[in-house]
Amino acid sequence: MAISNQFISYVKFDEVKRILVAVNPQFQSYLHEDKNRKMIKQKAMGILKNDFIKLEIGKNICRLTVKEGTEEKNKEKIEKELTNALNMAMSFLSKMGKM
Repeated sequence: MAISNQFISYVKFDEVKRILVAVNPQFQSYLHEDKNRKMIKQKAMGILKNDFIKLEIGKNICRLTVKEGTEEKNKEKIEKELTNALNMAMSFLSKMGKM
C-alpha cells in the first residue's frame, strides 16, 4: 500500500523486516515529545497485541519489530490503523501549534 499524505511519507519494511513508518520532516519534532512517544507505543501495542515486540523512534521514523512470520499481516494493520491514528494526532497537534 502506498501511503501518500501530508503527515506520513511511507510504510515499508527495512532489511530485517521491521515495519517502518516515516513521518514527513516538518512533523518529526512531534515524534520526540515524550507524551507522543507514549501514545504511539500504546496505539501500536493495541493494534499488534501479542505480535508486538519493540518500538524504536528515530529522527522521523518509527520502527516496529513484530514476531517473526507476522510481518506482512501486521504491516497491513499498521498501514490502516496506526497511520490513521498518527494522522489524527498529528492533525490535532499541528492545529494546536498554529493557535
